[in-house]
Amino acid sequence: MDDILLTKYLLNETNEAESASVRAWIAAHPDHARRYEHLQRIWKTSKSLGSQLTVDEEEAWHRFVQRRDSGATSRKGGNVRWINGLRYAAALILLPLTVWALYTFWNSRYGDSTPIVYETKEATHTDTLTDGSIITLNSFATLRYAQETRTHRRLATLDEGEVFFKVKSDPDRPFIVQSGEVTVTVLGTSFHVKRNGDQTEVIVESGHVKVTGPKREVELSLGGKLLINTTTHQFEVGKVTDQLHNYYVDNQFVAVNTPLWRLAEVLSQAYHTDIRIENPEIRNLPITTTFRRDDLDRILEVIGVTLRIEVKREGDKILLR
Repeated sequence: MDDILLTKYLLNETNEAESASVRAWIAAHPDHARRYEHLQRIWKTSKSLGSQLTVDEEEAWHRFVQRRDSGATSRKGGNVRWINGLRYAAALILLPLTVWALYTFWNSRYGDSTPIVYETKEATHTDTLTDGSIITLNSFATLRYAQETRTHRRLATLDEGEVFFKVKSDPDRPFIVQSGEVTVTVLGTSFHVKRNGDQTEVIVESGHVKVTGPKREVELSLGGKLLINTTTHQFEVGKVTDQLHNYYVDNQFVAVNTPLWRLAEVLSQAYHTDIRIENPEIRNLPITTTFRRDDLDRILEVIGVTLRIEVKREGDKILLR
């Protein structure tokens, strides 16, 4: 789809036939809808910039009027209308120019591949990026991806949530994941990145990655785990002790001699609920089993029978005793 036609449609300047063509193109594929949504975000940004420019515009006109009045007699009526007309015309010119400047800047960086936005709500989602890499987004995740023509990078920006990456190898085009102030650089590997506010977690499934954060850089290989807090600049490097972090990729919970507290923690995250262990004596009870990611009540029933503990719901909480 022609970018100029998309811009015209966004500004309501298309005729009926052009509008129908754009609407059909948007509905034809999810990537088309994402591209149009991206253009809408540029437009919204331009409008906010336009509102900021209004302050300078008002000040400039005020100075102009002062200079005019200091050297000439005041002429009202027609001049006021003429000035207001000029200001209105300037506004009409400034906003489209702002949009065009933003769009030109974006294209100069990303070229023909404008960023595509991947977003999930309650359900997980697996997709293939334009470079052939595969991503799986956990629920409530937002990821933007583009191939930069200027830097030859493949750039994925994680705004929130958790994503599993299986990156297609390409030594000439490094794959970059940006999570706030944390940068993960890879050539070809599979790994998880989870962002929660100022905290980013990276787990490597295969190959190795380089993670750059505030004031420090760490390399991780198979089984490596890194937790970074960009506010405190704290780095915690370790090894994964289970495979429960894969639950949203494989749609199953694999517990191998896993302490109950850890399984409860992951189930709470996966089902967006609050599971609490009230009895400290059962926190570390080990459990070995595999659950499909199905009904939570069924999973809790099996846990209760297996470990001989009580499972009780109280309001929006689930208590293990």
